[in-house]
Amino acid sequence: MEYLRIKLTFMNDKKPYLLDISSLFYDFELLHDFCLIAYADEYKYYKFNNYFWYRKGRPIKKEHRIKALRIEKESPLTVEIIVDAIVGLSGAFWALVQAIERISNWKLNREKLEQEVEKLKKERNIKFYEEQQAKVEFERKLLEREAWNTLNSLLRRLEANSLKLKDIEISSYSENDYGKKNE
Repeated sequence: MEYLRIKLTFMNDKKPYLLDISSLFYDFELLHDFCLIAYADEYKYYKFNNYFWYRKGRPIKKEHRIKALRIEKESPLTVEIIVDAIVGLSGAFWALVQAIERISNWKLNREKLEQEVEKLKKERNIKFYEEQQAKVEFERKLLEREAWNTLNSLLRRLEANSLKLKDIEISSYSENDYGKKNE
């Protein structure tokens, strides 16, 4: 099975509060789920409501859930996750990137990120949505599904967290290449 590996590196905070770490992980998973639900056709009948915020309030299939590959609590906090390639194939990947870029106090090197995506496309011959197409479709789907308020609330939560994203790296991950891990 093909996955996208996303490595998130946060700014130095030698002793972050456990609540900040757990909230960050949960809110990032919510962001992933939000983008997936907004894009993937198999979730098109999901209605965004207050249940979205609950632990089991989203009908995400097991194979579409984020999996933790590695977590390093040493300074800086680094988290490696893998997500199903459907995230990239459905356009949800660009929605996720666009949402992250909207968080004003998360400073990312956009050029580096674009280079990594191009490299990934070539490495695995994965067809991603084009960024402009994804942006237009993302906005259209948010309007159709009446989900702008949910997205804005989620982004505010991530922005309010004391842990700030410093860097994001994206690459491919395959069970064939690395064996069956994290099953």
